[in-house]
Amino acid sequence: MLDLFSQEQNAALPPEQMLPALLWLGDKIPGGFCVYRADERQELIYVNPATMRLFGCETQAEFEALTGGTFPGMVHPDDLPAIQNSIDMQIADAANEKLDFVEYRIVRRDGTVRWVEDYGHLAQLPGAGEVYYVFLTDITDKRRTQQEKFRVELELEQARSANEIKSAFLFNLSHDIRTPMNAVMGFSALARRHQDEPERLRDCLDKVDTASRQLMALIDDMLEMSRLDFGRVELKSDSVSLREQLGLVLDLFRMQALEKRLHLVEDFALPEGNVLIDADRFRRIMGNLIGNAVKFTPEGGSVTVSARQKQVSESGFARFAFTVRDTGVGMSEEFMRRMYEAFEREESSTRSGMPGTGLGLSIVKRLLDMMGGSISVESRKGEGSVFTVELPLKRSGGAAAEPPRPPEAAPETPRADGTRRVLLVEDIEINRMLAETILEESGFSVESVPDGCDAVEAVKAHPLWHYDLILMDIQMPVMNGYEATRAIRALNRADARALPIIALSANAREEDRRQSLESGMNSHVAKPFDVARLISTINEYIEASEGRRTAAPAEGPERPDRGPGSA
Repeated sequence: MLDLFSQEQNAALPPEQMLPALLWLGDKIPGGFCVYRADERQELIYVNPATMRLFGCETQAEFEALTGGTFPGMVHPDDLPAIQNSIDMQIADAANEKLDFVEYRIVRRDGTVRWVEDYGHLAQLPGAGEVYYVFLTDITDKRRTQQEKFRVELELEQARSANEIKSAFLFNLSHDIRTPMNAVMGFSALARRHQDEPERLRDCLDKVDTASRQLMALIDDMLEMSRLDFGRVELKSDSVSLREQLGLVLDLFRMQALEKRLHLVEDFALPEGNVLIDADRFRRIMGNLIGNAVKFTPEGGSVTVSARQKQVSESGFARFAFTVRDTGVGMSEEFMRRMYEAFEREESSTRSGMPGTGLGLSIVKRLLDMMGGSISVESRKGEGSVFTVELPLKRSGGAAAEPPRPPEAAPETPRADGTRRVLLVEDIEINRMLAETILEESGFSVESVPDGCDAVEAVKAHPLWHYDLILMDIQMPVMNGYEATRAIRALNRADARALPIIALSANAREEDRRQSLESGMNSHVAKPFDVARLISTINEYIEASEGRRTAAPAEGPERPDRGPGSA
């Protein structure tokens, strides 16, 4: 290090006393203090003992070895560019008499990192030229406290924001559930009062059915959003005709459009052949857009659905554009900036009279992002909206996947002679009574038990093939449906593996269906169930199992020589 001062005269002290006095003063400063030249190298002229202790050094030689005897050597390499920029600004503002303040990290001799406050200024030192004098303070603990305080404040703010979002969502959801529930309860009460008036009774039941489907739509949206949030959506690759898929979606809204006297227009210019796409998710995307258009278009308006093939690549991919244009109420620019956020609606259903969770467009956007597609919109209040979806899809030469059957198309072929026996496993009494009534009216003989353990005991207590099929609830208090199914499949009897078991549960997610199959069930039917589809499924599995049961005796004791893998 160089000497701190080299001037010749001082009015207060004789020259021989001035330097020791100033060095004594610097050494007594409790905090860090140093002086360095304001040149390119920024060589240190003086550091006090507190500075060396700050860096974990006991001697000046250790400090010089650690820092190279320069100010840049004192600063953490990652922080040096910002500090150097601050120094350059101080040089440019030499007339400023205030101490300049910066914070940066240092690396101590033992390798630990600390934070320091640096108050310094440019000065003219007699005999040494321009220098910086700097006061240093260790603020590591202070900074940790500040960061912890900031973290806590941030978490509190996030919690408040999340609570506000949750409260708003629960308010909207509560209203949107109560609206169709009010219709269900009200028209059910009216139906009881008009049991002897067939037309009035039928009208009440139709309205109950409509309200029930609104409730199911709300539940489906929430489940889909949950799957997307947790990354549990796996896209399939179905070979389908886009024209047929769009037709299926439009069929869902034709009656609603007819009731509102809307012109529902198709404008398809699609090539022949199939494409590979997740057909269920594609129908959901288009269904949400078309459903919104129909919902928010006043009577006498129009909704036009267009489909075009755009660019085609040599690799077999093509870009398709799907447009939904309506003459409805339109949207404001402010709402369009946030319309893809979850739970957002331009007006709550309290004001608009339109039920919905505000999840539809958010689901559409997330699904399109997963599929590599895009969505854009043009809209003005009172002038309608135009949504355009673009998707890159691979052309397919394979056979088209069978389109889903609408519930009303499911054939109902019950046996009226009561010879087919079903074991119903359901812990909720009212659900058990409903299912028993439906099954018995469809010609089945029904035995009911309230828990999975009772189902296992019932199978064990009866002869082989006593039951033609088991309808199994999932969530039950003692033994759930998965456990009961595994226990039945493990029984050492000839019918244990061949007996059809169908889940009948309010667990309606894809992972619930997968878990039912993995536990040994043959199929999974979600509640609330479509009666015709349920009866058709039961008959289908009973008929499929009849060939396997003819190979074994209709009655008889358990046969130890045949393991659980036998049918």
